Amino acid sequence: MFDPQGVMICVFLYTTGLLILGASITGSLFFFHVAVVPLVFKYSKSFRRSLVFANFVQWPLNINYEEPSSCGIEGARNINIEYESKVDNCHVRIGIWHILPQSIYEKLRDKFTEDKEALSRVLDHELAYSKKPIILYCHGNSNSRAAFHRIELYKVFQQMDFHTIAFDYRGYGDSTNLKPSEDGVVEDSLIVYDWLYSTIIKGDKRPAVFVWGHSLGTAISSHLLGNLTELSMSLLDRQTPLPLPNGLILEAPFNNLADEVANHPLSKLVTWLPYYDSTFVAPFRSNNEQIFRSDEHLTKVKSLPVLILHAKDDVIVPFLVGLKLYRSIVQSRSEDDAMIKLHAYDKRENLGHKWICQAKDLTDIVGEILNIHLQIVCNLTNGSCRGCLVL
Repeated sequence: MFDPQGVMICVFLYTTGLLILGASITGSLFFFHVAVVPLVFKYSKSFRRSLVFANFVQWPLNINYEEPSSCGIEGARNINIEYESKVDNCHVRIGIWHILPQSIYEKLRDKFTEDKEALSRVLDHELAYSKKPIILYCHGNSNSRAAFHRIELYKVFQQMDFHTIAFDYRGYGDSTNLKPSEDGVVEDSLIVYDWLYSTIIKGDKRPAVFVWGHSLGTAISSHLLGNLTELSMSLLDRQTPLPLPNGLILEAPFNNLADEVANHPLSKLVTWLPYYDSTFVAPFRSNNEQIFRSDEHLTKVKSLPVLILHAKDDVIVPFLVGLKLYRSIVQSRSEDDAMIKLHAYDKRENLGHKWICQAKDLTDIVGEILNIHLQIVCNLTNGSCRGCLVL
């Protein structure tokens, strides 16, 4: 596919380079651009994996995960889950933060001065018998659960009076340092989801649980929930599969990894190459390590309510691929199936890829969707409602 815009960008860059760096250096850069990069991209799975997961980027540095308050999160604790991975056939540890709803933190504030073991028992009980909704947060690529924009979102959840469960996949944060793969990070997410479900089932009534994914985390959570029955049996050896959550919220999602790569802004530098598709896009259609086909996974779970949040000025995951995902889900559902809604943020709001957490109407949009489905639970239980939101 010939891309005139990509050609113009490259002509400008290399003309500028010729004037500043000279012919020899510019020629070397051109060779690297049109020959070396395509070869490495096509034939190196490790290189592609590094670009997709970007777990080599860790910021801020020297994070004390044991003390979430050192990162600006009050009313939180650190938890570790350890298990034997069937994907990588090794021992894996997952680092988790459990962040309390604001009202519960205010009630238990004095408990945070006690020793960690005593505090853990109190918070275990609080989570198990909670009446507050719970958000399981699947973050995107690079950094960890302590990234600044993620912490800002946790604070929104806390102010909305939700429990938040935020964790790091293998290769991120303080979790086991393994090379991540699609199957590996989905397995980690399944383990955390299973732990959460096993915790809250101890109560007399299960509180509402919503899974929230951002960017790459939307693809991970879509893979998880779209195949929850099969994964429960194959990876957890459960005879009865885990139940779906009350809803899935996708922030800045893409329909599949191949389309995301094709629409990424950096692709403009290579779309004009005659071997562009076979070199840069095709590997993500056939590579069994990471393809992230959310548009296929979510057509399997028609009973799962889905809310999509996407900013039109997002240049990392363009709005177009989020719209494609929305349309594929809509086409797979009938009027009798669960709700699917897309909420788009105008370019003038300048929210980009990471900052929907700053949207003025975020609590209203999320609260409205959560209330709808919590009210359904109330009606099904003859009005015995546990956790409807009042915003």
